[in-house]
Amino acid sequence: MRIVGDGFSPKKKWDVVVDGSDNFPTKYLINDACDIVDIPWVYSAILAFEGQMSVFNYKGGPTYRDMMPVPPPPGDVPSCAEGGVLGVLPGTMGCLQATEVLKIILGKEKGLLVGRVLIYDAIDMRFTEAGVQRLEGRDEITELIDYQGFCAGPSNAPKPAPPADSKGGRTMDEAESAGDESNADFENIDPKEALEKLKTGWSPWVLDVRLQAENDIVALPFTDTVSPHRTVGLNNIPTEGDVLVYCKAGVRGKKACMRLVELGVDAKRLYNLDGGIMRWRRDIDKSMPKY
Repeated sequence: MRIVGDGFSPKKKWDVVVDGSDNFPTKYLINDACDIVDIPWVYSAILAFEGQMSVFNYKGGPTYRDMMPVPPPPGDVPSCAEGGVLGVLPGTMGCLQATEVLKIILGKEKGLLVGRVLIYDAIDMRFTEAGVQRLEGRDEITELIDYQGFCAGPSNAPKPAPPADSKGGRTMDEAESAGDESNADFENIDPKEALEKLKTGWSPWVLDVRLQAENDIVALPFTDTVSPHRTVGLNNIPTEGDVLVYCKAGVRGKKACMRLVELGVDAKRLYNLDGGIMRWRRDIDKSMPKY
Protein backbone atom coordinates (compact mmCIF):
# COMPACT_ATOMS: atom_id res chain seq x y z
CA MET A 1 0.00 0.00 0.00
CA ARG A 2 1.37 3.40 -0.90
CA ILE A 3 0.14 6.91 -1.38
CA VAL A 4 2.05 8.83 -4.03
CA GLY A 5 1.76 12.10 -5.83
CA ASP A 6 -0.48 10.72 -8.58
CA GLY A 7 -2.91 9.13 -6.15
CA PHE A 8 -3.44 5.90 -4.26
CA SER A 9 -2.09 2.58 -5.53
CA PRO A 10 -4.54 -0.16 -4.50
CA LYS A 11 -2.09 -2.99 -5.04
CA LYS A 12 -1.58 -5.17 -1.98
CA LYS A 13 2.13 -5.49 -1.23
CA TRP A 14 2.18 -5.69 2.55
CA ASP A 15 0.73 -7.97 5.22
CA VAL A 16 -0.11 -5.51 7.98
CA VAL A 17 0.01 -1.81 8.79
CA VAL A 18 1.08 -0.46 12.18
CA ASP A 19 -0.43 2.83 13.31
CA GLY A 20 1.88 5.26 15.09
CA SER A 21 -0.08 8.40 14.26
CA ASP A 22 -1.34 11.01 16.72
CA ASN A 23 -4.26 12.68 14.91
CA PHE A 24 -7.70 11.76 13.62
CA PRO A 25 -7.21 12.63 9.91
CA THR A 26 -4.29 10.19 9.67
CA LYS A 27 -6.17 7.42 11.46
CA TYR A 28 -9.15 7.71 9.12
CA LEU A 29 -6.76 7.77 6.16
CA ILE A 30 -5.02 4.59 7.38
CA ASN A 31 -8.36 2.90 7.97
CA ASP A 32 -9.80 3.70 4.57
CA ALA A 33 -6.63 2.81 2.66
CA CYS A 34 -6.42 -0.55 4.47
CA ASP A 35 -10.12 -1.15 3.88
CA ILE A 36 -9.77 -0.55 0.14
CA VAL A 37 -6.85 -2.98 -0.29
CA ASP A 38 -8.02 -5.41 2.44
CA ILE A 39 -4.99 -5.15 4.74
CA PRO A 40 -5.34 -5.43 8.53
CA TRP A 41 -3.92 -2.67 10.68
CA VAL A 42 -2.92 -2.52 14.30
CA TYR A 43 -4.33 0.62 15.85
CA SER A 44 -3.22 2.45 19.00
CA ALA A 45 -3.94 5.80 20.63
CA ILE A 46 -2.56 7.39 23.79
CA LEU A 47 -3.29 10.39 25.98
CA ALA A 48 -2.13 11.29 29.47
CA PHE A 49 -1.98 7.98 31.40
CA GLU A 50 -4.15 5.86 29.12
CA GLY A 51 -3.65 3.91 25.93
CA GLN A 52 -5.91 1.82 23.74
CA MET A 53 -5.37 -0.52 20.83
CA SER A 54 -7.16 -2.92 18.50
CA VAL A 55 -6.73 -4.85 15.27
CA PHE A 56 -8.95 -3.47 12.53
CA ASN A 57 -9.99 -4.81 9.13
CA TYR A 58 -8.81 -8.34 9.84
CA LYS A 59 -10.60 -10.85 7.60
CA GLY A 60 -13.84 -8.90 7.50
CA GLY A 61 -13.67 -7.79 11.11
CA PRO A 62 -14.60 -4.33 12.41
CA THR A 63 -12.76 -1.24 11.20
CA TYR A 64 -11.95 2.08 12.83
CA ARG A 65 -15.12 3.53 11.32
CA ASP A 66 -17.16 0.96 13.23
CA MET A 67 -15.68 2.24 16.47
CA MET A 68 -15.61 5.92 15.40
CA PRO A 69 -18.17 6.46 12.61
CA VAL A 70 -17.53 10.22 12.73
CA PRO A 71 -14.62 12.15 14.25
CA PRO A 72 -15.18 14.15 17.44
CA PRO A 73 -15.84 17.89 17.06
CA PRO A 74 -12.67 19.99 16.64
CA GLY A 75 -11.26 20.98 20.02
CA ASP A 76 -13.29 18.34 21.87
CA VAL A 77 -10.35 16.01 22.47
CA PRO A 78 -7.14 17.58 23.84
CA SER A 79 -3.99 16.98 21.84
CA CYS A 80 -1.00 15.24 23.40
CA ALA A 81 0.61 18.68 23.69
CA GLU A 82 -2.35 19.86 25.74
CA GLY A 83 -3.05 16.74 27.77
CA GLY A 84 0.45 15.34 28.03
CA VAL A 85 1.56 11.71 27.76
CA LEU A 86 3.32 9.55 30.33
CA GLY A 87 6.77 9.03 28.85
CA VAL A 88 6.75 5.24 29.01
CA LEU A 89 3.24 4.87 27.58
CA PRO A 90 4.24 4.90 23.87
CA GLY A 91 6.72 2.11 24.57
CA THR A 92 4.13 0.03 26.40
CA MET A 93 1.55 0.37 23.65
CA GLY A 94 4.18 -0.11 20.95
CA CYS A 95 5.25 -3.44 22.45
CA LEU A 96 1.64 -4.58 22.57
CA GLN A 97 1.18 -3.54 18.94
CA ALA A 98 4.32 -5.43 17.94
CA THR A 99 2.93 -8.54 19.62
CA GLU A 100 -0.24 -8.36 17.51
CA VAL A 101 1.79 -7.75 14.36
CA LEU A 102 3.88 -10.88 14.96
CA LYS A 103 0.75 -12.94 15.62
CA ILE A 104 -0.78 -11.73 12.34
CA ILE A 105 2.38 -12.51 10.37
CA LEU A 106 2.65 -15.97 11.99
CA GLY A 107 -1.02 -16.72 11.39
CA LYS A 108 -1.80 -17.02 15.10
CA GLU A 109 -5.41 -15.92 15.11
CA LYS A 110 -6.27 -17.05 18.63
CA GLY A 111 -6.55 -14.06 20.94
CA LEU A 112 -6.07 -11.40 18.27
CA LEU A 113 -7.64 -8.06 19.24
CA VAL A 114 -10.31 -8.32 16.56
CA GLY A 115 -13.67 -6.99 17.69
CA ARG A 116 -12.09 -5.86 20.94
CA VAL A 117 -10.45 -2.64 22.09
CA LEU A 118 -7.82 -3.12 24.78
CA ILE A 119 -7.66 -0.19 27.22
CA TYR A 120 -4.61 0.30 29.42
CA ASP A 121 -4.85 2.52 32.51
CA ALA A 122 -1.31 3.21 33.69
CA ILE A 123 -2.45 4.88 36.92
CA ASP A 124 -4.46 1.87 38.13
CA MET A 125 -2.11 -0.53 36.28
CA ARG A 126 -5.13 -2.27 34.82
CA PHE A 127 -6.22 -3.60 31.44
CA THR A 128 -9.88 -3.57 30.45
CA GLU A 129 -11.70 -4.27 27.20
CA ALA A 130 -14.55 -2.85 25.16
CA GLY A 131 -16.27 -4.63 22.31
CA VAL A 132 -16.63 -3.26 18.78
CA GLN A 133 -18.76 -4.70 15.96
CA ARG A 134 -19.30 -3.93 12.31
CA LEU A 135 -22.04 -1.37 11.83
CA GLU A 136 -24.94 -2.55 9.72
CA GLY A 137 -25.55 -0.48 6.61
CA ARG A 138 -22.24 1.39 6.80
CA ASP A 139 -21.18 2.81 3.43
CA GLU A 140 -18.48 0.90 1.61
CA ILE A 141 -15.13 2.69 1.35
CA THR A 142 -14.13 2.94 -2.30
CA GLU A 143 -11.84 5.97 -2.42
CA LEU A 144 -9.77 8.26 -0.27
CA ILE A 145 -11.14 11.68 0.66
CA ASP A 146 -10.04 15.01 2.14
CA TYR A 147 -9.44 13.82 5.71
CA GLN A 148 -8.53 17.22 7.10
CA GLY A 149 -11.86 18.55 5.89
CA PHE A 150 -13.71 15.43 7.05
CA CYS A 151 -12.35 15.78 10.60
CA ALA A 152 -12.99 19.53 10.65
CA GLY A 153 -16.70 18.81 10.31
CA PRO A 154 -19.45 20.90 8.69
CA SER A 155 -19.82 23.12 11.76
CA ASN A 156 -16.25 24.25 11.30
CA ALA A 157 -16.87 25.85 7.92
CA PRO A 158 -15.95 29.54 7.75
CA LYS A 159 -18.58 31.94 9.08
CA PRO A 160 -18.58 35.73 9.05
CA ALA A 161 -17.15 37.14 12.26
CA PRO A 162 -19.51 39.32 14.31
CA PRO A 163 -18.41 42.92 14.89
CA ALA A 164 -15.95 43.07 17.76
CA ASP A 165 -16.84 45.15 20.77
CA SER A 166 -15.61 45.67 24.30
CA LYS A 167 -17.98 42.96 25.56
CA GLY A 168 -16.53 39.76 24.20
CA GLY A 169 -15.35 40.69 20.71
CA ARG A 170 -13.89 37.67 18.89
CA THR A 171 -11.44 36.95 16.15
CA MET A 172 -12.70 35.15 13.05
CA ASP A 173 -10.86 31.95 14.05
CA GLU A 174 -12.62 31.94 17.38
CA ALA A 175 -16.00 32.58 15.76
CA GLU A 176 -15.46 29.73 13.32
CA SER A 177 -14.41 27.34 16.07
CA ALA A 178 -17.43 28.22 18.15
CA GLY A 179 -20.00 26.95 15.62
CA ASP A 180 -23.51 27.03 17.07
CA GLU A 181 -22.10 28.13 20.42
CA SER A 182 -22.05 31.71 19.10
CA ASN A 183 -25.82 31.76 19.71
CA ALA A 184 -25.47 31.19 23.47
CA ASP A 185 -26.34 33.93 25.96
CA PHE A 186 -23.27 33.50 28.15
CA GLU A 187 -20.64 36.21 27.84
CA ASN A 188 -17.19 35.94 26.33
CA ILE A 189 -14.92 38.17 28.37
CA ASP A 190 -11.36 39.03 27.40
CA PRO A 191 -8.56 38.85 30.00
CA LYS A 192 -8.09 42.61 30.34
CA GLU A 193 -11.76 43.18 30.98
CA ALA A 194 -11.86 40.26 33.43
CA LEU A 195 -8.89 41.68 35.33
CA GLU A 196 -10.54 45.11 35.58
CA LYS A 197 -13.70 43.53 36.96
CA LEU A 198 -11.65 41.53 39.47
CA LYS A 199 -9.91 44.69 40.63
CA THR A 200 -13.26 46.34 41.32
CA GLY A 201 -14.54 43.53 43.51
CA TRP A 202 -15.87 40.95 41.08
CA SER A 203 -15.51 37.55 42.75
CA PRO A 204 -16.64 34.76 40.39
CA TRP A 205 -16.24 31.05 40.95
CA VAL A 206 -13.35 30.13 38.63
CA LEU A 207 -13.63 26.84 36.75
CA ASP A 208 -10.78 25.36 34.68
CA VAL A 209 -12.26 22.96 32.11
CA ARG A 210 -8.93 21.58 30.86
CA LEU A 211 -7.37 18.31 31.96
CA GLN A 212 -5.68 18.20 35.35
CA ALA A 213 -2.37 17.61 33.56
CA GLU A 214 -2.77 20.96 31.78
CA ASN A 215 -3.70 22.68 35.04
CA ASP A 216 -0.50 21.29 36.57
CA ILE A 217 1.50 23.06 33.86
CA VAL A 218 -0.10 26.49 34.21
CA ALA A 219 -3.28 27.83 35.79
CA LEU A 220 -4.89 31.04 36.95
CA PRO A 221 -3.81 31.39 40.59
CA PHE A 222 -7.38 32.03 41.71
CA THR A 223 -8.82 28.85 40.16
CA ASP A 224 -11.43 27.18 42.37
CA THR A 225 -11.77 23.80 40.70
CA VAL A 226 -10.78 21.73 37.67
CA SER A 227 -13.22 19.65 35.61
CA PRO A 228 -12.72 18.60 31.96
CA HIS A 229 -15.29 20.23 29.69
CA ARG A 230 -16.80 16.93 28.56
CA THR A 231 -17.70 15.94 32.14
CA VAL A 232 -18.45 19.31 33.72
CA GLY A 233 -21.66 19.32 35.75
CA LEU A 234 -23.71 21.19 38.33
CA ASN A 235 -21.58 19.76 41.12
CA ASN A 236 -18.59 21.72 39.78
CA ILE A 237 -20.04 25.17 40.43
CA PRO A 238 -21.98 26.89 43.26
CA THR A 239 -25.73 27.35 42.96
CA GLU A 240 -25.45 31.14 42.95
CA GLY A 241 -23.05 33.83 41.72
CA ASP A 242 -21.01 34.37 38.59
CA VAL A 243 -18.80 31.65 37.13
CA LEU A 244 -15.66 32.37 35.11
CA VAL A 245 -14.82 29.43 32.85
CA TYR A 246 -11.48 29.05 31.10
CA CYS A 247 -9.49 26.55 29.06
CA LYS A 248 -6.36 26.80 26.92
CA ALA A 249 -7.66 28.85 23.99
CA GLY A 250 -11.35 29.44 24.68
CA VAL A 251 -13.04 26.72 22.61
CA ARG A 252 -13.47 24.13 25.35
CA GLY A 253 -14.63 26.90 27.69
CA LYS A 254 -17.47 27.69 25.29
CA LYS A 255 -18.45 24.04 25.12
CA ALA A 256 -18.47 23.83 28.92
CA CYS A 257 -20.69 26.93 29.16
CA MET A 258 -23.08 25.40 26.64
CA ARG A 259 -23.20 22.20 28.67
CA LEU A 260 -23.93 24.08 31.88
CA VAL A 261 -26.71 26.04 30.17
CA GLU A 262 -28.22 22.76 28.95
CA LEU A 263 -28.12 21.51 32.55
CA GLY A 264 -30.19 24.50 33.64
CA VAL A 265 -27.61 27.08 34.72
CA ASP A 266 -28.62 30.68 34.01
CA ALA A 267 -26.45 31.76 31.06
CA LYS A 268 -26.15 35.26 32.53
CA ARG A 269 -24.05 33.78 35.34
CA LEU A 270 -21.49 32.34 32.94
CA TYR A 271 -18.40 34.09 31.58
CA ASN A 272 -16.04 32.34 29.19
CA LEU A 273 -12.47 33.66 29.17
CA ASP A 274 -11.97 34.66 25.54
CA GLY A 275 -8.74 33.16 24.21
CA GLY A 276 -8.26 31.09 27.36
CA ILE A 277 -5.23 31.08 29.58
CA MET A 278 -2.89 31.51 26.62
CA ARG A 279 -4.46 34.90 25.90
CA TRP A 280 -4.22 35.73 29.62
CA ARG A 281 -0.53 34.94 29.35
CA ARG A 282 -0.18 37.14 26.25
CA ASP A 283 -2.15 40.10 27.58
CA ILE A 284 -1.67 39.94 31.36
CA ASP A 285 1.22 37.79 32.57
CA LYS A 286 3.94 36.83 30.11
CA SER A 287 5.85 35.00 32.86
CA MET A 288 3.33 32.16 32.74
CA PRO A 289 4.52 28.88 31.18
CA LYS A 290 3.45 28.32 27.59
CA TYR A 291 2.46 24.90 26.30
